[in-house]
Amino acid sequence: MSVPMRCIPAVLACIAMAGLAAAGCTGSSAPVNEPAGQDAMTISIAPRLDGGDKVSSIDVAMTLPAPGLKEGDTFLSMAIVRVMAPSALSDPNSLTASDSLGTIAMRIEEDPEDPSDFRQDRRWILERDTAGTVEVRYKLAPRVITPSTRPGPLIDTRTELWGVYGSGNTMLALPVAGWPRTVRVDWNLDDMPAGARAASSLGLGNVEAEVTQQNLNNTFFMAGPLKSQPESGEGEFVVYWMTPAAFDLEGAAAWTQQAYAYFVDFFGQDVDAFRVFMRTTERFQGGGGGGYNSFIFGTVEGEDRDPAEVRSLLAHEAIHHFVGGYGDGGGAGGQQWYSEGATSYYTIVLPHRAGLTSLEDYIEAFNAHALNYYTNPQSGLSNEEVTRLFFSDSNAQLVPYNRGPLYFALLDYRMRQSTEGRQRVDDLIFRFIDERDSADDPVAFWREVLTDALGEAEGAAFDAMMAGAPLGLPADLFGPCFEGEMQTLSNFARGFRPYEDENGRTRIGPVTPGSPADAAGLQRFDIIANPDALEAAEDAPPGSPVMLEIERDDEKRSVEYVPWTKPAQGQQWTRTEIPAEDCSL
Repeated sequence: MSVPMRCIPAVLACIAMAGLAAAGCTGSSAPVNEPAGQDAMTISIAPRLDGGDKVSSIDVAMTLPAPGLKEGDTFLSMAIVRVMAPSALSDPNSLTASDSLGTIAMRIEEDPEDPSDFRQDRRWILERDTAGTVEVRYKLAPRVITPSTRPGPLIDTRTELWGVYGSGNTMLALPVAGWPRTVRVDWNLDDMPAGARAASSLGLGNVEAEVTQQNLNNTFFMAGPLKSQPESGEGEFVVYWMTPAAFDLEGAAAWTQQAYAYFVDFFGQDVDAFRVFMRTTERFQGGGGGGYNSFIFGTVEGEDRDPAEVRSLLAHEAIHHFVGGYGDGGGAGGQQWYSEGATSYYTIVLPHRAGLTSLEDYIEAFNAHALNYYTNPQSGLSNEEVTRLFFSDSNAQLVPYNRGPLYFALLDYRMRQSTEGRQRVDDLIFRFIDERDSADDPVAFWREVLTDALGEAEGAAFDAMMAGAPLGLPADLFGPCFEGEMQTLSNFARGFRPYEDENGRTRIGPVTPGSPADAAGLQRFDIIANPDALEAAEDAPPGSPVMLEIERDDEKRSVEYVPWTKPAQGQQWTRTEIPAEDCSL
């Protein structure tokens, strides 16, 4: 039996009623709370429209009370590029610093160019001692987006309507010393139309918080015709956006707020408010990404979306807030087996335990992960290889999102069997969260957690999983309510993401190496003259070929290929007749 299920992990894919009015500040200035403390560093952000209908620049001013730095000290650092996103500071020499003695001379030092575009930084080094309070000023330029702009993490600085958004990673030149510290964010919206509001990961309008440098770099900023749920823009769970969505964002936000309350109780953590930002673009430019007590996700203007997919995305990122990670994180940290694996597992399990999803939703989500796991040609990669290829191979990038949750489901199965249902994988993850920060080697500590609970055999099983060995999922993995069956599986694999260029023509985005599209000779920027055929292919029986009419360099050609993975044997689970109350999920 061939099963044509198509599911992209929620975090790689990601609500507003048009009539919802922006609440709070009704003038052109952001709300003003208490003045900054005497020792607080102040960051002023002033978007400038310069008489136009879009933000053309952003003035940033930073006041740092008496840092007491010496000649030769590294004063500031800022990204040149961070995970494919360029800095919004186009001219580093335009950044100036001054104190009671006047202008402070600084020299600039830059990292060597990173061929992977993962990380390259710039630093400003003092050429004299500082005297008293230091003021730093610079101007940012929003990124210019074209149809060929490569999708990537949503941390670049862009315009939307007459507003703007960005992240600290691409907006802020920050001191390298003195963290954590109290930071005051002040918004100047005087150049924006009446009704403008601003928010950040730290809160609505002007806010003050004690943060680390990493916290600020991972803070999202948004200003303009800001809408929010709740309308006040304040609360323990808030969603912000500017462009009205073509789907039920309001409903998804309300659902996620219920789920978030359950997550807080489940993990028992004393957490700060969580804020979600939605950015809207003309074409696909990335899925979503986590920040400091926050999350941003992208959507395409006018594009309808499956409500379940949006809810899953928001739940996934909210759970990241609790599960966390370790080390450097990201593709360079090699910790996605845990951070994405545990988060993807709980994205299915916790909403169901909270009564927000059905049994059918539960098993459909795990079946989708299993389908992707069995049909992904890179599922046998070791964790080390996944880390190495994370930003260059889309199939490798998917491994932690599918192998990970199945690994944790298997571990839960073994915990239930070993303890006759008294303990779950939850107990292991709780201990890991509580103690990982004090561990010299978090991976070795996780192995210790496993062996303490289940013996050396479980430690060996973990080693095998990290080396890429098959998981060996049993038919009764999900308890008595579901029964597994080996099936022949095939997954739709277009091999690229199509997009529309400035002339409305459908073009091919980056082609996945080794995919059927790659083997057929399709290339990035090829024009697809019959895009309807590509859309119909996804609804065709698995293994069906598609004929694309391609235009390249003013030449026309027909290319036939099979946009499906090779058939593979794998488990899929169906509902048994056991009553729901006996499922023990």
